[in-house]
Amino acid sequence: MTAIQEQAIKTEPFDDLIADFNKIRSLYTVEEPLEAFKLIIEQEVMVSLILEAHSKIRELFPSERLALEVKTDPQIANWRSLWITIYTKLEVDEAFEKLMILDDTWWLDKITTVTNSKLHISLGFESNEI
Repeated sequence: MTAIQEQAIKTEPFDDLIADFNKIRSLYTVEEPLEAFKLIIEQEVMVSLILEAHSKIRELFPSERLALEVKTDPQIANWRSLWITIYTKLEVDEAFEKLMILDDTWWLDKITTVTNSKLHISLGFESNEI
């Protein structure tokens, strides 16, 4: 095997990860893309969850803005996680009911298969006022 072939083998998975991250960026508003990508590199299993989450969320929240955000805890050193935030203008009760449906029908089963997952889903509320 030549050095070029070895290099191609080593970079191919990373290239796939970059392509997947670009797809994620087309589906979500990605806050702090570099930090988000670093977390995805640390826990690559998140990629499939993030991509699958989009279609599952869209079943319940068809037009809401979806963001992928890195959150930290200032009280815990080096604690970082990724959050899919569903920004909605729905009434609070209706939005939480839909989030519970998402949890019960898909998310809780999925997330329990990933040990020490750093991926979470939450709601954000946008005002109906202009």
